[in-house]
Amino acid sequence: MPATIQNPGEQQPLDDTMGVMYVGVMISAVFYGISLVQTAYYYNRYPNDPWYLKYLVAATLVLDTIHLAFITHTIYHYAITTYYVKEELTVMVWSVLAEAVPTGVSGTLVQCFYTIRVWRMSKKNYYLAGLILIIVFANAACGTAWVIISLQMKTFTDLLTINSLTISINALSAAADVLIAASLCITLYRAKTGFKRSDTMISKLINFSANTGLATSMCAMASLISLVASPKTLIYALFYFCIGRLYTNSLLVALNARKAIRGTEDEHKMVSIPSSVMSPPPTHKPRSQNISIRIDTTQEYASDRKSNHMTLEGNDGLDGTP
Repeated sequence: MPATIQNPGEQQPLDDTMGVMYVGVMISAVFYGISLVQTAYYYNRYPNDPWYLKYLVAATLVLDTIHLAFITHTIYHYAITTYYVKEELTVMVWSVLAEAVPTGVSGTLVQCFYTIRVWRMSKKNYYLAGLILIIVFANAACGTAWVIISLQMKTFTDLLTINSLTISINALSAAADVLIAASLCITLYRAKTGFKRSDTMISKLINFSANTGLATSMCAMASLISLVASPKTLIYALFYFCIGRLYTNSLLVALNARKAIRGTEDEHKMVSIPSSVMSPPPTHKPRSQNISIRIDTTQEYASDRKSNHMTLEGNDGLDGTP
């Protein structure tokens, strides 16, 4: 969803147009590589997750792949295919508009995932979850309208006519991310029980929620500020090209960190003790005999009614499911 650029006849430098777009593609590719590693880790670490979580991860990765292909085609078109045709810099290639589709769909899916998490951890607060969903779907509606309208345009300059719509998309995206992060942090803080282990897990969740929400919201705000401050450049695209990848990595980090946050790894130890150590010397012909003893370490923690159903060993809402 690029901004506008100046007329090539004005001989403006390409640093703040195709240059920043190229940098955005490179950074986006790095984040894509990170998401590939995280996806492999997820499927290996959580093979028993519900099918819908597995499909959600697969869908976001496919959308990221499509988006990276689109923006790579865009930069190749302007930097290689039409390198000697300056007039082409003002003409929008189809992929620079189509890339907004996978980004919008991916962002909506991830924000809905976090909305379900807010709904569960807030004791099914329908008003709060409903407010977040209104912002999320308003953003999706604006994005859909932007794609439909922009596909009827030919030049980057034409996009100035829907600049307000572009600003709305970034503003709504940032607002949804901030509201989700704030809701999670406040809800988790109120769920503290006074028990050390429970509060430690909740503190980890608060820090985690704040950090993951901060990354996507700051990227959306940076894109918004760049668009408002410099609408005739593509500095805006540097951030927008990366925001979809940040949503995907945010989702994967949330899923992959569950066991570490819960700290519920079972501790089992097998100890083999020779029978000669536990009994007096035999009076008859000795026989080799080992006794295998299984020692299970079980830890129990008290909880109270204020724990908001976030138990250490049960379904605590970390997967975003009801």
